Amino acid sequence: MGSKGRFVLLGLLLILADLCHSGYSLQCYNCITPPSKCTMVSNCTHNMDACLLVEAGSRRYYQCWRFSDCNFESISRILGEKELKYNCCQKNLCNGQGALTLPVKTFLLVALLLAAWNVYL
Repeated sequence: MGSKGRFVLLGLLLILADLCHSGYSLQCYNCITPPSKCTMVSNCTHNMDACLLVEAGSRRYYQCWRFSDCNFESISRILGEKELKYNCCQKNLCNGQGALTLPVKTFLLVALLLAAWNVYL
């Protein structure tokens, strides 16, 4: 591999390192009783460290939440719902029902690795 290939590989690795840093906020779906599938995404604030999905009768809540408040009593009190099912999770977009889309960063990571592999060969 020539010096030009090494510079390209170095540039790709720097971009990859920037994409993989841990300084970004959690992303969650954010809707209340969507007509069909919830597609609105929010970047959670620093104190909201979980994604929440609540089913309460015919209503569904998708939103950022504090993991320390992920219990029936807190959710029921804050949302004003007496009967509910809930799920709290701490990964990007984990509160979607059947969400099969890969995050953009995952796609970029794979694309950069493939490009680096082709440069190396």
